[in-house]
Amino acid sequence: MKEKTILIYGGKSVEHDISIITAMQVLRFLPKSVDILPVYMDRNGIWWTAENLTDLTIYSNFSKLACKQKQVTFVLGEKILLEKKNHKFVPKCKIKQVLNCCHGNIGEDGSLQGVLKVCDISSNSSSVTSCALCMDKSFAKDVLKANDIPSAEYVYFRRCAFEHESTKILKKIEREISFPLVVKPSCLGSSIGISVCHKMEELLPAIELAFEFDDKVLVEKMVQNLKEFNCACFAFKKHLFVSNVFEVTNKKEIFSFDDKYLSTSQKSKQAELGLAKKIQVLTEKIYTLFDCTGVVRVDFLFDEKEKTLLVNEINSIPGSLAFYLFKDVTFKDLLMSILEQAEIDVNETEKLVTTFDSDALKIFDDIAQSIKK
Repeated sequence: MKEKTILIYGGKSVEHDISIITAMQVLRFLPKSVDILPVYMDRNGIWWTAENLTDLTIYSNFSKLACKQKQVTFVLGEKILLEKKNHKFVPKCKIKQVLNCCHGNIGEDGSLQGVLKVCDISSNSSSVTSCALCMDKSFAKDVLKANDIPSAEYVYFRRCAFEHESTKILKKIEREISFPLVVKPSCLGSSIGISVCHKMEELLPAIELAFEFDDKVLVEKMVQNLKEFNCACFAFKKHLFVSNVFEVTNKKEIFSFDDKYLSTSQKSKQAELGLAKKIQVLTEKIYTLFDCTGVVRVDFLFDEKEKTLLVNEINSIPGSLAFYLFKDVTFKDLLMSILEQAEIDVNETEKLVTTFDSDALKIFDDIAQSIKK
């Protein structure tokens, strides 16, 4: 069987379409020396190959428009991809590594990373723990707070708690944070399900909207006089490479999904030198603190009047793999570097001791036998 690099994209996620775009960009810039096999994860979480996966028009009705689609899956514990033929899964290829371009749930929250770990397959994404922490904004903010890294004041709560103590939680929000507020799903990206509240009457509908997308809701103090900045980082051969810092120009209160991905007028510009340096230092610190690998983008909020810099969120699989932030590195070189580093990381992991011989089973059996007597 041939050995291939598997490109996984799509997913059971609200960021499904953006993941497809990221994958198409990667396929365009990956050198032909990389034997790549695209694997599309549909909106139900089922994995597919097809002959025309690079045709964007097929994703509007994949089951009808995909040419010769075949369902595929991993073999747990082995680096093998199976393909479904005549109602049976048969080996299709060996897996050299996985290039993960999934954003949001499944692909970015540690779920896919867990499957890859079980199979000992190298990937461009961070570890299970790292991805889970970065994806869950409430946990990420707890880690930031414990390490004296500033972020907006916050309160978070689960659906079950809110159903039983809604009055108490609403009063806590009003007392500890005050308006205006930003309400968002804790484990979601691309500004979906987010609301700005200026008064108490707006808070409950905003919470109900956020609960449509997640079982945990995060409420934050809204940053006034807002400017937003993005910075990315990746590790390669024991060195950290931090990107340029770009301001995301946005005249609205929050940066919506449409603003991020559908606007034709959106522009960005480099941050002024002093602020950019602070952001780069914080980005590197966060990358190390969260034990990240691959390309990670950190989003920042800046109160221009108060001169306060806050961390907004950490993206472990950023859109377009944040290649546009690295002005001194080509997308091709970035891709090859993260693939090479993924192989280095998995080789180092394989050196670790994972077994331990003991007499536990024999002792347990002896005890069991003595009880029977």
